Amino acid sequence: MRNDSDCNKCTKSSCNLCSVINVDPVDIEKHALRLLTVRIKVRNVCFDKKVAVACIIYDRCHRIVAFRGFITIICRENGCGECGNIERKLVFVLPDNITCDPSNLEVRTAANYIYPCED
Repeated sequence: MRNDSDCNKCTKSSCNLCSVINVDPVDIEKHALRLLTVRIKVRNVCFDKKVAVACIIYDRCHRIVAFRGFITIICRENGCGECGNIERKLVFVLPDNITCDPSNLEVRTAANYIYPCED
C-alpha cells in the first residue's frame, strides 16, 4: 500500500532532475572556433503583438547549416511611440562537417507577425 507521504518524495527513479546523464567530455578549445554569434535587430515592430523571428545560416552552396527561431512580444513599457525594436543575440554551434571559413557563411533572418489582423 502506498503512503501519501511517499508521493511527495523525490527519488532517482521518480524524478528526471535527479537522474544522471553520462556523456563524453567535450574539448571546449577544439570547438571554440566553431561558435558563431549573430546579433538580430528587427525594427518598427508593433507593441503587444506576437512576432516569430527565424535566423538561418547557409553555406556558400546555399545549404542550411544551422537555424534557430523564437517568438516574442514587445511590451509598451519597453519603449515609446507606436513601434519598438527586437534585439537578440543568438549563438550557434557550427557542425564539424563545415569545411568553409565561417566568414563565408551567409546569415538570413525572417520575421512575421503571428496574428497580424488582431487588434
